Amino acid sequence: MLFRLALLALSVLFATLGRAQQLVPRLLLDEEFHDNHRNWPTGLLGNAEYSFRPGEYVGKEIRRENRQRVALIQVPLDADRDFDIEAEYRTSWVGTLAWGAQDEENMQLFGLNPDKHVSICGWRRGKFFWGAPESTTAAVINEKGWNTLRLERRGKRVRYFINGTPVADTKFAGLWGQGIGLETNRGSTARLRHLRVWQLEPEMPAPAATPAPAAAIAPVATASTAEPADAAEALAAPLRGGQRLALRNVFFVQGQPELLGTSKPELARLAKALNNQSALRIRLEGHTDNQGPEDKNQLLSEQRAQAIKTFLVKYGVAAERLETVGYGPTRPVAPNDTEAHRRQNRRVECVVVEQ
Repeated sequence: MLFRLALLALSVLFATLGRAQQLVPRLLLDEEFHDNHRNWPTGLLGNAEYSFRPGEYVGKEIRRENRQRVALIQVPLDADRDFDIEAEYRTSWVGTLAWGAQDEENMQLFGLNPDKHVSICGWRRGKFFWGAPESTTAAVINEKGWNTLRLERRGKRVRYFINGTPVADTKFAGLWGQGIGLETNRGSTARLRHLRVWQLEPEMPAPAATPAPAAAIAPVATASTAEPADAAEALAAPLRGGQRLALRNVFFVQGQPELLGTSKPELARLAKALNNQSALRIRLEGHTDNQGPEDKNQLLSEQRAQAIKTFLVKYGVAAERLETVGYGPTRPVAPNDTEAHRRQNRRVECVVVEQ
């Protein structure tokens, strides 16, 4: 009898897991450091001075002391959910991205040292610890410039990436606070920019659409004039010829064509929709802002569209159904006058060209 009950419990558990909702990233923080509406600490903090520069948050320790200084803001991270943190970072000597932090005595740190080592460490109840052995990462570090730091918490593990390359995998020790910030030390100047935090949450079912009266239904717009629809909503229904979808939950390494892990849910949904409608052909259109050389932006837009095609092919979509094109900065949807507007212009759109 007990054996039968155990089998029944296991079958219920597996059925529940099979019906589990897909997790999708929800953006909790998108910080470009163009103003201080989130109340980042500025001025002197101990013997370190924190300030804003155009698009950057800077911490400079005035005296060369072996004592960390950390500036934090609160982000509503949930210790029971997976999350991703990404930022661009550089330092003159020693400094790190602080996360899961309560204060200087309780924080986890991720950064780079000029000796081309990755720092995965922190402080717990005032005691310093290494989260993983220091590892040489000379091949992935831009020693004199900006580096993209990224960490992905998945269950009981945290994976660390530098410029898109995995460099460490450690046990998740928990969150000691909800602080995200910048740490500097030993007379260093450390900087952050493009700081983003995502939390993975169950995908909410799309609300059932209410059919409009026949007379009110507008003709489907052509690809050249259609306003992009949000892909997450559009993919809840069958796709139609002429639709233009904005892939708003697709993310790349800053200035590079490499897809980030948080792009997978959106692209997996797109692949599923295309596999369910085998007659469809689509065009992937890459776009950039106007920062930097035009030829470089043109190439980047082409490479990013191609990266999405490669992903979809791996998920079973026939390559001949997918075409790619890059427009560089030539088709903006907003002025390139602010970072928020430029971010709108850095995009990939999907156009259904045949049904």
